[in-house]
Amino acid sequence: MTIETKNTRLSQDENGATLMEFGLIAGPLITLLLGIMDIGYQGYLDTMSKSIMHQVARQASVGGKSVTDIETEVKDALDPLLLKDATVTVSVRSYFDFTNIGKPEKLTKDLNGDGNLDSGDCYLDGNGNGVFDINTGRGGTGGPDDIVNYEITIDSPRVFPLAGLFGGSKTMRSYNATAVRNQPYGSQVPDPELCEA
Repeated sequence: MTIETKNTRLSQDENGATLMEFGLIAGPLITLLLGIMDIGYQGYLDTMSKSIMHQVARQASVGGKSVTDIETEVKDALDPLLLKDATVTVSVRSYFDFTNIGKPEKLTKDLNGDGNLDSGDCYLDGNGNGVFDINTGRGGTGGPDDIVNYEITIDSPRVFPLAGLFGGSKTMRSYNATAVRNQPYGSQVPDPELCEA
């Protein structure tokens, strides 16, 4: 048998071609599937944390739940869904009305009109601490008819560390917030007005 005949037979032999084709696409296919599962888990965790937060917020709106009770309930509900080393942070702040959420305390008297608290200016002390604050919310669940803003932040390692291979973060963050008005089980207390000396 000549070398030419061997080369002809070898070039016509298709045994193992499927294995070679699979080898070429297996890496990208597996990477794609793992990425889809990682994104799917993040979406699932985001949806479940939002659902749990809404449920706890509705229950707390009738009164009788402390911030510690709310944190415990949220963390217990999320515990079976979380990966090892995941951290859950729950923040509960109350406001007089919806328009105050995340905003500074309202100036009632602004002598020079610059929008900043200066000497002689007055403001509504939304959180009752006697100091002008950038965020007017009070810590806790507030009182009757108050608006309570519930925030949940979950920092978790990824299911598969693929994002790190492509320059992404090895952890993922899920954030959800909801605001609910407390039931009118009493009279709402208005914010006191204070003036800067």
